Amino acid sequence: MRLIMQSLICPLAVLGQNGADTAGNIHDLLVKTGFEDVAVIDEPETVFVSYSDPVYRGHFRGALEVFHLLLNESVHKNIYLVLQENRLPAVVLKLSGEQAGDYLDKKISLAQLMSAVHISYDVDEYVRLFKKTKRENRSAGKVDFVIYPQISLNNSWLDKLYGSIFNIAPAVEVGLWKGASFTGQVIFPIWNNMKGEMDYIRAGMLLFRQEYRFPKNVFMTFHIGNFNASRMGADVALKYISGNNRWQTGMNVGLTGSSTFYSGKWEISRWKRKTGAVFFRYNEPAYNLQFDLTGQRYIYGDYGIRLDCTRHFGEVAIGFYGMYSGGEPNGGFHFSVPLPGKKRMKRQAVRMCFPEYFDWEYEAQSGNEYAERRLGRFYETRPDENRSQRYYTPSYMKEMLVKLAMER
Repeated sequence: MRLIMQSLICPLAVLGQNGADTAGNIHDLLVKTGFEDVAVIDEPETVFVSYSDPVYRGHFRGALEVFHLLLNESVHKNIYLVLQENRLPAVVLKLSGEQAGDYLDKKISLAQLMSAVHISYDVDEYVRLFKKTKRENRSAGKVDFVIYPQISLNNSWLDKLYGSIFNIAPAVEVGLWKGASFTGQVIFPIWNNMKGEMDYIRAGMLLFRQEYRFPKNVFMTFHIGNFNASRMGADVALKYISGNNRWQTGMNVGLTGSSTFYSGKWEISRWKRKTGAVFFRYNEPAYNLQFDLTGQRYIYGDYGIRLDCTRHFGEVAIGFYGMYSGGEPNGGFHFSVPLPGKKRMKRQAVRMCFPEYFDWEYEAQSGNEYAERRLGRFYETRPDENRSQRYYTPSYMKEMLVKLAMER
């Protein structure tokens, strides 16, 4: 009887030890590469990995690296990756063990393997799965010193061809608890041909952000502090995203006052300007087109509607927009381009880096009358606001995974 029990217990002990060793190896590999908030659950048929990616430009580039690290460990299991943004789950990427085995047996290429990845926003069951799992290399408390370039051109004057502004705006970005962060930014003028606050060193965005993810793909974000567009106040946003991110809908409300730096003096008014918006977004997968329709009450009380159409060409996003506000039409174009550096150094206590993307928007209607009425003015609530960095549309992510895999 004793021999029978030993024959049963020993293989189970070895299996448990091997599972622990596999999970430990995966932990070590990901942490060594620079991934943060790493949690691994190794089951007989599936390995689950949850992580944050502060290293690679573009969430798809980091996901490909995680897949590659796991496959190098000869993982023949189902692989589920839960990618986090600000320590909240963003999307889940799933790869079957059969496909992983075909790749390891050299029956298919890495690009063919990536084309089989399933990507979804539906992460509720994985949130529960990782709830009590220990995380390694936590991101809370780590600091990024991000150097933002600021460029502005304006042709509203008769005595100059363009009003031009070039600033450097470094920001300290600190991760706090789950979903929370702080940004402190200072603007240093480098060159401009303008007058007023543009000549002074002044505060940029100084804000606290708290994000929440609720079940069924409902998100809420709260901001309070100093925004851009000379505004200070509070803003709350709520949105719903479909599982395949083909469409989104949401709203936001804000209460702000002015925040200016004329004559070298920082002046703040009472928060009494009410703003609000409702939006609908549709992502067309065949051509990676993004359509945004927004109805909005702007900063200075005018109401308007705006339609954006954006095309994602790899990591570059280019779009056009048209809007109607305060009885006046307007329009223009915008773009977002990646900045150099596909991979950044691992974060220790403090890391210096550039933002992943640079975005810019051109406004066609810039005459004196339009400018004086201050129509269509709105603010942003984060210095890295762009149309590329948090674009998690599954069809786009899969396309980029395949493209990068072909380049390996």
